[in-house]
Amino acid sequence: MEYVATLLTLAGMHLLMAMLPGPNTVVVSWVSATNSRGSGLRAVAGVVAGTVAWVTLSLWGFGAVLLEAGWLYHALRVAGAAYLVLVGVRMLLAHRRTGAGPLETAPPRPPLGGKRPFAAGLMTTLSNPKSAVFWTSAFLVAVPPHAPLWVHGTIVAIITVQSALWYGTVALAFSTGLARQNYLRFARRLDMLAGTVMIALGIKLADEVRRELAAAGASSAG
Repeated sequence: MEYVATLLTLAGMHLLMAMLPGPNTVVVSWVSATNSRGSGLRAVAGVVAGTVAWVTLSLWGFGAVLLEAGWLYHALRVAGAAYLVLVGVRMLLAHRRTGAGPLETAPPRPPLGGKRPFAAGLMTTLSNPKSAVFWTSAFLVAVPPHAPLWVHGTIVAIITVQSALWYGTVALAFSTGLARQNYLRFARRLDMLAGTVMIALGIKLADEVRRELAAAGASSAG
């Protein structure tokens, strides 16, 4: 019972973060609506794998290492921003490959970024190393230093299950016949919306790095 409050706090924190619209949600919903339910669920598996990777690394203090090696942290975030922009551009161009016929005759969309859906979900999640820093900070505050190994394992298990359930629900919702029919009716607009969101998220991430570097430069000059 000593660690129940800690586990519940982290579970609630993660669920709220997952439910906020972001790159993972955009990719899962887009792949599900444009390809198939199976493709959407494979994208979910990629998102879950990426999430587990960041959380596991954070439990070992990887976020603190990234902050100490500032150049690496900035470089990874710039690379992640570039990936999000690239995905967004491909989404903007996707409407050119969309069939104009009914759902039954519309050709399947190519995997995102020329890769399989799993890779799309995985790379989108890994594109934000800020997750490692966030979870490292959260674990330092919420998880006692003397917490046994089973607590760490339970944290990873909870986040894995919650990620799978939430993003799986998103994939199922956007891969229904009704959702896909509505998508095909407004394919061009929805592709442009999804692409714009991903590009905006990439630019936002790059701008965060720019402002941090500018602040660090001003501090050094002072």
